[in-house]
Amino acid sequence: MSIFIAPNVSYKPVKEKKQSLGSLAFIIFRQKLLMINIIVAALLVTLVSVFGTYYLQTIIDVYIPNNMKNTLGVVSLGLIFAYVIQQLLSYARDYLLIVLGQRLSIDIILSYIKHIFELPMSFFSTRRTGEIVSRFTDANTIIEALASTMISIFLDLGILVIIGTVLAIQNTTLFLISLLAIPAYFLVIWLFMRPFSKLNNNQMEAGSMLSSSIIEDVNGIETIKALNSEAVAYRKIDHEFIAYLEKAFLYSKTEAIQNAIKGLLHLALNVLILWVGAQLVMIDKISVGQLFTYNALLGFFTDPLQNIINLQTKLQQASVANNRLNEIYLVNSEFKDSKQGIHRIHQNSSLIVENVSYKYGFGLPVIDDISLLIKPGEKIALVGTSGSGKSTFAKLLVNFFEPDSGLILLDKTKLNDINKHDLRAYINYLPHEPFIFSGSIMDNLLLGAKPGTTQEDIINAVEIAQIKDDIEKMPQGFWTEISESGNISGGQKQRIALARAILVDSPILVLDESTSNLDVLMEKKIIDNLLILKEKTIIFVAHRLTISQRVNRILTMQNGKIVEDGSHNTLLQSDGYYASLFND
Repeated sequence: MSIFIAPNVSYKPVKEKKQSLGSLAFIIFRQKLLMINIIVAALLVTLVSVFGTYYLQTIIDVYIPNNMKNTLGVVSLGLIFAYVIQQLLSYARDYLLIVLGQRLSIDIILSYIKHIFELPMSFFSTRRTGEIVSRFTDANTIIEALASTMISIFLDLGILVIIGTVLAIQNTTLFLISLLAIPAYFLVIWLFMRPFSKLNNNQMEAGSMLSSSIIEDVNGIETIKALNSEAVAYRKIDHEFIAYLEKAFLYSKTEAIQNAIKGLLHLALNVLILWVGAQLVMIDKISVGQLFTYNALLGFFTDPLQNIINLQTKLQQASVANNRLNEIYLVNSEFKDSKQGIHRIHQNSSLIVENVSYKYGFGLPVIDDISLLIKPGEKIALVGTSGSGKSTFAKLLVNFFEPDSGLILLDKTKLNDINKHDLRAYINYLPHEPFIFSGSIMDNLLLGAKPGTTQEDIINAVEIAQIKDDIEKMPQGFWTEISESGNISGGQKQRIALARAILVDSPILVLDESTSNLDVLMEKKIIDNLLILKEKTIIFVAHRLTISQRVNRILTMQNGKIVEDGSHNTLLQSDGYYASLFND
């Protein structure tokens, strides 16, 4: 049996709008004044070096034969002074190149970071951290290629024209021989273009996979050690590292072959010039000094030529890096289609869910045709077994994911029509594993806090979260430095995160098993404190049914559906799914 897949007549291919490498050139042109200064400084450095080559010719052809000691001294001192100026200009050129690199970093790398922060949660659920982080290296590759290209276009081409003119004046025959290097170099470039593109892409992908695995294993080191799986984790990294080394070796070997061929061409050209030039000296067409000067000037001709030719590998690397960056940039910002300021959220809005369904990728529905109404001030427990869809449903409420079908509204306004920043200030979601950032406890508490938060608000929040006593016992109180990796317990992390969520002061608070690391007594105290907040709507996503006994409404989920809706006593009396969960 065969399956044939073909598009129907209405299918129209759509070409993705990728940002080409050339389109980034405008970033360089924004720094045109800096570029001009770099080019002028580099040209002056080159001109001093050119005059230095004529110094050797004059010594051989004029000063030594005519015994011109005084003139030689004056010219030599003048040349030393010129070299001092040259080195100052070299420093200025290098300094300005550093400034240019940093400005390009701001334009390219910071824009990439900003775009990452604006991507939807669905993007992060399908990408490994290392894949995202590895793009920083790609961005640096682009920066280097852009700077090299623009400088070569203006500087190296300019030097080629100037030195080429000087060489032609020096001796036409030798100059015509020198021009043979140009087609030879470009033939070498053409032969290596396709292999370099493939090898560079393979190397970058292997590096990305390796970085992802290392970051993943470092983040999961506690689990690895608990399972005695260090050897297994190492073998995986070892395998990926060897694969990366093989691809990097192939690329470097190919680059070395190309460099060897270009080096051979350069040496052969020098021998040819000296061979022909020596014969011209023998027949008195040129002097020995002129031959030495021409050979020295030839380096100033071939070096910029090689710089231009070497752009091939840099541009190919940058092209591959740009394609990898485009993979990120092609994912639209989640704020792109947000109706900025068009639909305002009214206070005391009801949360309305109408026939909402959602699935991850092409799998079965995780949320299946849910409809419900949540009124302002309600305290609701969302219960069910693992995998029933509770957390996914909670994330839909803050638009981390968009429903495949159905609507979620605040009163009459669809969530999609509300600015996401405004939405998440109104509905605050606290995940099961809250993240604690490196810094002080105070820094963590104030992250996302409403403007104008006072010391009284902070004290009230930490008292509700039952973390005040723990903080005061720490060495520096609220200014104690903490981090995600250690120095506080899992329960303390959850309570600090809960206090942080309270300081956001959102009318609707969604707690996704946010007290799961706490003992029953501590959890009871916190739940009691939260239930006192009469004006705040709170949705408790809970495994522990001790929470459901304390709220006025329970939503029981099973296989992505809400199968029961009622109070604790009512659901127990109905002897349905909730009762079976409670009795088990």
